[in-house]
Amino acid sequence: MVLGRWLRRGARAPGDGAFVAFLTHSAEVQPVNAGERLFADTASTRLRVLIPAAELARRVPVRLVPLARFLADPSLRALGAPRAVVIAKLAAGAVAAMERELTALLDAVAAGRCPAPVFADLSDDYAALADALRAPFLAEYQRRLAEHCALTVPCAALRDALAPLAARGVEVIEDPYESDAAQPVRTRAGEPPALCWFGTLGAPNADDLRETLSTLARTMGDGGGRVELVAGEAARAVGTAIAAAVAAANPRWSVAYTVWSPESAAAAIARSDFVLLPQAHATPWGRVKSHNRLVETIRAGRLALASPIPSYLELAEYAWVGEPLAEGLRWALAHPEEAAARVARGQAHVAKRFAREAIGARWAQVLGV
Repeated sequence: MVLGRWLRRGARAPGDGAFVAFLTHSAEVQPVNAGERLFADTASTRLRVLIPAAELARRVPVRLVPLARFLADPSLRALGAPRAVVIAKLAAGAVAAMERELTALLDAVAAGRCPAPVFADLSDDYAALADALRAPFLAEYQRRLAEHCALTVPCAALRDALAPLAARGVEVIEDPYESDAAQPVRTRAGEPPALCWFGTLGAPNADDLRETLSTLARTMGDGGGRVELVAGEAARAVGTAIAAAVAAANPRWSVAYTVWSPESAAAAIARSDFVLLPQAHATPWGRVKSHNRLVETIRAGRLALASPIPSYLELAEYAWVGEPLAEGLRWALAHPEEAAARVARGQAHVAKRFAREAIGARWAQVLGV
């Protein structure tokens, strides 16, 4: 991943003045304009780097800084006077692939070579994923970040999981919503009901999703259903395997695959009657996921049928949260008016709690700007 290919090419940053640095995959130093809409094809980059950076830029200059630039000069003095440095969230696979570079980063931070406070933003429990992905460096990376950096995380469950390791503290900064406007609420299902799932599909969640959807189809007995999976092109083969398993469980159920883009995801949710948000809530890596997919579902005007991870339970009055999901589907089909009322109340709640402005203010508070 090279962040510079996703963003507009900014002018070189001037070498004076205070600023906040986000260490990223960017190809060059890129200043961020206040309120600017920048894009990346991974949700974590948008929610944990680009939107926060654009909101922080309303208060203080912000720059996206390549990791290599920081390693060459952790003081960043050529760019000005850093007020805070944020080690941006990386996908677990990227961490495993960048062991040499990230070890150098950890060594520089541990040696105190950066004059500004250093924060590390984590959206996953890397140590919990280390065994599942057979990548032991994930656990070491997280341990050393927690030892030498203040941590920021998107939800209370991840804060609680990391708190015993966090020598310099851990703060919750929730994910903002991305959608520009809340969509009309619709909870009356067609025949058969249309369901949607969207997200990152692969290890370690693919097996869980296949089993969850197969069980849902099998449990619904004579009832039919349509599921639309929205994920990246690289996961299409995984989607095909899930479709085969669901059809084997109940021939009246079908699974279609849509390649993710912001537009295709929004269209898929709009075509659906309900959105499925299963999560492996019994696993340490699954139960610490953030609110973001549930928040976007509520913004889209659809009832989510979600597993009981802590973040979803916080918003349970605005969705159906529990197990098994077949029970939630039966409830939603039988109670469309109550389902619509839940979503409408949820839209009012998330419009305030997860607004870009509110999340930007929280970032500013935690970073001390």
